Amino acid sequence: MEQSAIEEILGNFALEGKFVEAKPFGSGHINDTFCVTTRTPGGEERRYTLQRINHAVFRKPQQVMDNIERTLAHLSEKASQFPGTKVLSLVKTKEGRNCVRTFAGKWWRLYDFIDEVESYDNVRDADVVYEAARGFAQFQNMMADLPLPRLHETIPYFHHTPMRYATLEEAAYLDIRGRALEVANEIEFVRKRRHLVAHLLNRYLKGQIPERITHNDTKINNALFDPVTKKCVAVVDLDTVMPGLALYDFGDMCRTTCNTADESEPDTDSVQFDIKMFEAAVSGYLDTAHFLVQAEIQELVFSAWLLPFMVGMRFLTDYLQGDTYFKTHYPKQNVDRCRTQFKLVERIENLREEMQAIVQRCAKATGRY
Repeated sequence: MEQSAIEEILGNFALEGKFVEAKPFGSGHINDTFCVTTRTPGGEERRYTLQRINHAVFRKPQQVMDNIERTLAHLSEKASQFPGTKVLSLVKTKEGRNCVRTFAGKWWRLYDFIDEVESYDNVRDADVVYEAARGFAQFQNMMADLPLPRLHETIPYFHHTPMRYATLEEAAYLDIRGRALEVANEIEFVRKRRHLVAHLLNRYLKGQIPERITHNDTKINNALFDPVTKKCVAVVDLDTVMPGLALYDFGDMCRTTCNTADESEPDTDSVQFDIKMFEAAVSGYLDTAHFLVQAEIQELVFSAWLLPFMVGMRFLTDYLQGDTYFKTHYPKQNVDRCRTQFKLVERIENLREEMQAIVQRCAKATGRY
C-alpha cells in the first residue's frame, strides 16, 4: 500500500506528530496491519499500530469496534489489580470515534503501539507456554465481571462446530471450484468424527458449562511478553472477543503451542503434539483460571482435540470455496494447513489418556480435584 494513502488515512485520527513511515507488521491471516512512525515537533518519535478491518470477515465492523472499546475500557479499569499488565489504547478519530470508514468503504482503526514487549510466532519453551496460558486465563478473569449489555457476537457461530461441519458438507456438495475429489480423504476424515462436533455445545445447552467472555483467537503470537521478566503482560488481537466457552480459548492455545510444526507444513510426518508444552499450558491455565467449574476442567483434553479439528474443517471449507477467507501465499496452502491440523488431531487421539492424567495431576496441585 502506498505511503501517501496511509498518510491520508492517518489524517482522520488525533495522533501526535507528523507521519514518517508505515511498515507492514505481524503475521495475521485476516486484517492488514502496519506499524506507523510519527515525529513530534520536538523530535520525539511515536509509534502506532494501524489496522484495516477485513469487513469480508467481520461483516459489522462497527460492532467489532464497539466490543473492543468496551473491552479495553474494562481492562484499563482492572489493570491496577494486576501489576505489570499492559493494555492497548485506542486512538480516537478527530471526531471522537473509535474507527474510520473511508470513502472507498474500508474500515480502519489505530492503537498506540505497545513498546518494550516481544512476541513469538512459534515457541518450544515450556516456560513461555506456561506464561501464555496464564496470560489468556488472566484475560478471562479480568473480563468476567464486564457489566451488561452482552457483547456483540462479531462472527456469529464462530466456534459453533455443528455449523462448521454443516458448512463444510455444503461446500463439498456444491464443489464450486471442482476441488472436492482432490480432498476426499480429508472430507472423510471429518465425517468419521462428526458424532463429536456438538459435544461441548450439548453440555453448554444442558447448563453444565457456562457462557463466558472469551478471546476466541488465542494463538501464541497474540500474547505479548516482557523481554526481561518473560512474563505475559498483554493480550492483543481483540476482534473476536465475545461471548463463548472458556474451553475454546484453552483448546486453541494448545493447538498453536503444542504443534511442533509450522501451520502450513506440507510434511505431516513432522507434525507432533508436544506433551510437555501441553502440561505447561494446563499448569499455567489452571494456576490462574480460578473461575473454572469442574465440567470445564473435565473437558480440557477434549477442547485440545476439538480446536485443531474445527480449524482444520475451516481450512478445508475455505479451500473448497475458493480460498476466500484466509490469506494464502501459494496455491493449496489451505490444504497444507488442513492436513497439519488433522495430523495434530490424530496425535492427540493417541495421547488422550496421558493428557487426561496431566490435567488431573495439575488440577490436584491447585486443589480442584
